Amino acid sequence: MLIRDIDKKLDMRLVLKVRQSTELFHATSELGLKLPSYVYGVDGTAWISTYFPKNIRGNSVNLLLNKFNAVEKEESYVVDSRINNVKDLAVVNKLMDLPSFVINRADISKGFLNIYSRFHSSDLENVSDLLAEYTSDLENSRVEWMGPSPGIMRTMDLINSEYPVSLVTYEFRLDIDDNDIAALAKDPGIIAELKNSESRDGKLKLVVYSENPEPLDMPGMHPISTHEGIYDLSFSSAFVSSVRDAANKEHIMRLRYFIKPFDGKMRVSVFLPSASMYEYNSILYEMARKKDHNVAIRYLLPYTQDLWDFL
Repeated sequence: MLIRDIDKKLDMRLVLKVRQSTELFHATSELGLKLPSYVYGVDGTAWISTYFPKNIRGNSVNLLLNKFNAVEKEESYVVDSRINNVKDLAVVNKLMDLPSFVINRADISKGFLNIYSRFHSSDLENVSDLLAEYTSDLENSRVEWMGPSPGIMRTMDLINSEYPVSLVTYEFRLDIDDNDIAALAKDPGIIAELKNSESRDGKLKLVVYSENPEPLDMPGMHPISTHEGIYDLSFSSAFVSSVRDAANKEHIMRLRYFIKPFDGKMRVSVFLPSASMYEYNSILYEMARKKDHNVAIRYLLPYTQDLWDFL
């Protein structure tokens, strides 16, 4: 089973805009740029990492980076800031709790945080109810776009047209405590997609896609659309969490994240900005040196359409 086989399984796309009244958002709105961003949670508070490519020149950008204590990375500068529009973001968090709701990516432009997402039409009524609540804030919230999803592959094409994207694929052996996903490792007809970057009670959430015509019966698995083979699953994995935590600490944005069984192991494919490629594979190679979970890196590649022939 390949990612192209699940391309439009989540058949709806939603783009939200949330206005943020912070110094950083005011400053970046004057630049007239769309900047990649990564939203994450810290002890119940919402934060955002904003990425400034090093090829952006100008005194105004330099002043901004100095003012907000930007962290220098291999090919970009990163500014961390707390999100202050808690009310509207709380509605976004409720959307993220829906079984099929997946955050694709985020960016900031013109004073707004833009959130791009996909979901299954079976959640449409719940999405609509939450959007009614969300849009009650007439000044700060917008529904920019909602309609049929162009699919995973077309979405990656669009992102890559805005800034270069790369692929990292690695494999690891399950730990004795990885009970939540142990059953997945035995089913070659499965691909799982990480819903978002948030961890709750030590668990991450997956949308699981199956080509098996029979309903899946695994602990913790809940149907989204049984006849289409779509489910959701909360899981914990010491290794996956350690990679996630290290990537968050290094301010690394991940765009899409897929897991599939391979030869008794789990194979993880991560799409991320090419500017963060070095930092991310450095984390994995450090774990490989420690012999942690027998991790092995399989692919380090720039994004092209050819990737869909083997992922």
